[in-house]
Amino acid sequence: MTAMRNAVLPCLLLAAPGLAQELPPPAPSQMVPAGATLEQITTLATRVVPSARQHRWLGLEFTAFVHFGMNTFTDREWGDGTEDPDTFAPTDFDARQWARSFRAAGMRGVVLTCKHHDGFCLWPTETTGHSVKATTWKDGEGDVVREVADACREAGLEFGIYLSPWDRNHPEFGTKGYNDVFRAQLRELLTGYGDLHDVWFDGAHAPKDDPETFDWVGHYALIRELQPGACISVMGPDVRWCGNEAGHTRDAEWNVIPMSTEDDRDASASWPVAGAYFGVEVTARDLGSRAKLEGARRLVWWPAMTNTSIRPGWFYHASQDGQVKSLDHLLDVYERSVGGGTQFLLNIPPDRRGLIHENDVARLREIGAVLRATYGTSLSDGARVVDSGPRQREVHLAAPAQVDVVVLAEDVRNHGQRVEAFVVEARGSDGAWTEIATGATIGPKRIVRTEPVTSDAFRVRITGDRAEPALATFSLHRRPTVLRAPVIERDAEGTVTIRTTPGTFARFTTDGTEPGPEAPRFVDPVSMPFGGTIRARSYAEGATIDVPAETDASVTLGLRRADLRIVTSSSEQAPDESAAMCIDGDPDTLWHSRWSPDVPDHPHRIVLDLGEIRNVTGLTYLPRQDGGANGTVTHCTVSVSVDGEAFVAAASDHEFANVRNNPVQQVIRFETPQRARYVEFRSLRAVDDKPWASAAEIGVLVATPTGDR
Repeated sequence: MTAMRNAVLPCLLLAAPGLAQELPPPAPSQMVPAGATLEQITTLATRVVPSARQHRWLGLEFTAFVHFGMNTFTDREWGDGTEDPDTFAPTDFDARQWARSFRAAGMRGVVLTCKHHDGFCLWPTETTGHSVKATTWKDGEGDVVREVADACREAGLEFGIYLSPWDRNHPEFGTKGYNDVFRAQLRELLTGYGDLHDVWFDGAHAPKDDPETFDWVGHYALIRELQPGACISVMGPDVRWCGNEAGHTRDAEWNVIPMSTEDDRDASASWPVAGAYFGVEVTARDLGSRAKLEGARRLVWWPAMTNTSIRPGWFYHASQDGQVKSLDHLLDVYERSVGGGTQFLLNIPPDRRGLIHENDVARLREIGAVLRATYGTSLSDGARVVDSGPRQREVHLAAPAQVDVVVLAEDVRNHGQRVEAFVVEARGSDGAWTEIATGATIGPKRIVRTEPVTSDAFRVRITGDRAEPALATFSLHRRPTVLRAPVIERDAEGTVTIRTTPGTFARFTTDGTEPGPEAPRFVDPVSMPFGGTIRARSYAEGATIDVPAETDASVTLGLRRADLRIVTSSSEQAPDESAAMCIDGDPDTLWHSRWSPDVPDHPHRIVLDLGEIRNVTGLTYLPRQDGGANGTVTHCTVSVSVDGEAFVAAASDHEFANVRNNPVQQVIRFETPQRARYVEFRSLRAVDDKPWASAAEIGVLVATPTGDR
């Protein structure tokens, strides 16, 4: 028991009405004296502040996680440790390209996966033969960790490491002797690569917490000795996990967490107890409200890290090149995580070349452009600020401005986290204040998103708190207009509509030419019963920013759905994946050949009836759009018939190139138009030579009748 606890905390219980006298100095941890009331515990919680390392870590806000290693080359997520080291063979490794990509996104730090669960080490360690030293890459002289650490520092990025406690390759794993191996690996990383901002551990099949088996406390002590400025994250005392890998956040994020332990030592000297995080369930929706403070024995500043991957997987898989998360999705996670008082750790996995893939690079540039345009400056810079006490602040602008983002922050380094509820208001032309947003916690940062509001004055009022608030930031911002590709849709009767995002409109053409500034503006739906190629481009109603995003859309349309009918399907998984699903106009549904209870092999055949004899010019095939690849056809034959009995091939053994990695609409055009009423699509092969066939949509291209031109 510390002297401070003996000398100060008992006196606190005598203070009235609630710890008003002899408050302990701010610290990252406070013990709660026995018998303390909820009000006293709540006041004591405001004395808990981040350590210097935690405050620096929170200030990074947006960082990159990098999973690169043996799994990159085996196309797996978890290796088993039996891989041949020479499997690791990047052809164009360039850590500086990684760093440039991360900087473009506005990231400030990097955590590199130096060893994953398979035990393969990305540095030439002396602890195992399963490392880059045993590969032919750079003749065994390569060091990924060295190059990434150097590239980060050149780019002004903080560098951190992830070292998996699990090791499926090392024979000592699971024994007491593994502690020496793990500590030696830590020492190499902690001493050989400069200052680290983060040492990251996860709990995936981590060794038992029995010190005889895995000495967490001893490992932490080594980190504190060699890298005192580094936070120990997730399975560690400085930073906790948000509780999921999807980027989900809490509406109210409390950084001050109550614990039931009586141990008042530094957390790194007593962590963890049977993996129980001192009894804290980190996945719970509520961790620090007043209800949770009841009965606390210790209060600790323990901020959250929000992590997710830019792709479905954590390691690179070529099959996911088309599944990079959207700009809107990632911006939403950013504004909920960084804007909810946590750090956003976004995983970006390099590919087999050793480069960040072009699709990921493009998305990172988009993110950075929007973040700089939104938060790089504030509409309230230079505005007049009026404080009406500590619980109300007004910002008066020189002229009315449109605002849709408000940023708030408390001075947590000096005064902890205090705000429990707030309201943001805008002043109308009549001088009356109107509520535009409400919220709970503020903490290190709160990003408040609102509908666009135009006013020359805004204010924030603190409506609930644990002690007198110490507001550090109240700034006003506006999201830029970001041009995105329009969405082209057609109904069963052949009527085409074009949808764009707010603040934008579309110009379009129906003859396949470029929709430039002289093209007609889309206003009313367009009838295209016989199909054709429609192209559309987004334009901004007002000012926009230069975001390198795709702004064009092009769709080749076949005969309208009202004129199509399925005559024959040789195989279907009815009713949910029936053949009718491939002509329903909905790309989210699909036809799939039968996969239960039996699995017929190729060829799979669908015959379409066009209702009458037409001049057929080709066929369109849209692969499944749900992220899966089963049944995606790579080779097919298209045949036509006048009577539905005798079919003639119009396109034989046609190949859809790279359709697995780029599952966009495929178009087959016949060399000459074919007079036919029936069209047969026949699958010959599918991705990975699987026996299935599938399609989100199949369309038939026809010539427009002369009288309808």
